[in-house]
Parts: sequence; C-alpha cells; structure tokens
Amino acid sequence: MTTSASELDRARQHLAAARVRRWPHLTARWRGRLRRSGLICVSIMLGFLAWEAMSFWIFGPFLVPPPQAVVRAFIPMSASGELGRDIAISLSRVIIGYVTGGIFALFVGLLMGRIRLLHDLADPILQFMRFLSPTAMIPIVVIWFGIGELAKYSLVFWGTIFTVLISTIAGVMRVPRVRQNAALCLGASEAQIFRLIVLPSAIPYIVVGLRLALASAFISIIPAELLAADSGLGFLLQQSSLLQQTDRIFVALLMICTIGFCADRLFQLTVSMLLRRYLAVT
Repeated sequence: MTTSASELDRARQHLAAARVRRWPHLTARWRGRLRRSGLICVSIMLGFLAWEAMSFWIFGPFLVPPPQAVVRAFIPMSASGELGRDIAISLSRVIIGYVTGGIFALFVGLLMGRIRLLHDLADPILQFMRFLSPTAMIPIVVIWFGIGELAKYSLVFWGTIFTVLISTIAGVMRVPRVRQNAALCLGASEAQIFRLIVLPSAIPYIVVGLRLALASAFISIIPAELLAADSGLGFLLQQSSLLQQTDRIFVALLMICTIGFCADRLFQLTVSMLLRRYLAVT
C-alpha cells in the first residue's frame, strides 16, 4: 500500500510538471495578471488611507473632505441625473475634439514625415506654436467662436494635434532606410513601401502619441468649461467652487480621474487587440 501510494504521488507530480511545461506562458501570464491586479488594489487602498489622513490630520475636513463625505455628495448628484448629464456632455466634447484632432494630426504628420520639403517648411511653425496651451487659447477662441460647442471642440482639438503630430513625424522619419532600399531593390513601388514598411514601422510612435493626446484632451476640456461653458464637469467645478462645496468639487475631480483612467485602459486594450503584431518587441 505504501509503495502504491508513493507511486501515485510521483505520477501526480509528473503530471503537474508536464502541465507546467505544456503551458508555461499561460501560467506566467495569469500570475502576472494577478500580481498587477493585487498591486492596483493595494495602490487604491493606500491612496484612500492617505486621503483620509490629509483630511483629518493635515488640511481639515472642509478643505479636503474625507471619502465618506464625498460618497454622501455623490449619491444625490448621481440619483438626480445631474452628474450623469455633466459627464456625458464633457465626454462627448472630448471624443469629438480628440477624434478630429487625431485624424488631422495623423494625416499631416504622415505627409510631413514622408515629404522632406514639406517638413522643412512646416516644422519651424509647428515647433513655434506647440507651446501655446489650450488655456492660453481660450480668450481668442471665445472671440472667434463664442461660448458654444465649437469653442470646446476647438480647444480639445488644439490640445490633441501637436502630440500626435510630433509622434507621427518622428515615427515616419525613423523608419530604417535599409528596409526601404531593400524593398526598392525587390521592385516595390512608393505606395507599397509606404503601406507595407513605413506605416507599420511608425505605428509604435503613433500609438504613444495618441495615448498621450488622450490625456491632453481631458486636460484641455476642463479649463474650457471653467471659463466658457454652462454645462459639463468643468462648469460643475466652477459652480461648486463659488458655493464653497468642496465635497461636490471632489466628486467632479474623481469623475474626471475615473473617466480618464477608464478611457486610457480601453485605449490600451483596443491597441493590444488590433495592433499587437506591430507593437511586439523583437
């Protein structure tokens, strides 16, 4: 009986080892996912503890309301639909400005990266104007477009284009020349070289630019709504500040962070699903 039991244990061990050898990447992948999830939970818990400490021991509950006070303010704002309307309005402005700005910057960036004369003519203007933040553009945008929706779209557009434009130009110009020469020797046309070599090689740069521009889009919309809007999360921040309702201010701030975080995660997930082959590290 003892011999049979030991043989059975050895057989189980060999079977477990065979499973690990068969799917080592699967085990490591799930281990990495669990580790990242655990670290995220720990990070959130530490953030709430630090928030609680600042509320009671450093700044006071009025200047920095504790998490439970923010939750109490969040519930009626959410139940009345006020918060949902402001989130939907701000998000629609971000999406429209980001998509139009990203498409425009991609088109112009590909042209500037591919046509040397166009790059040499336009790059000084680009480098000169990219230091104008969306906040600095608010006065002139209000004069041009008023305080309507077009003004908000324009400010998000402005906050998006330069990051995507510079990243796209860098990606196109850094394509190894040896790959293009090899394709020419094999009889490839300029259109084929652009489609099969230049564009895939530039995708990592473009993805980085689009991801950074996504954060810039959320950063751009809040100043616009603070100074020239009658709706949205920025307007909610302004009205709550005038009434010294710090709990409502923190609700709006948390919503901005949460929506931005979710949008970034969705962007990364979409990119990993659609462009994995172009982003693999070799």
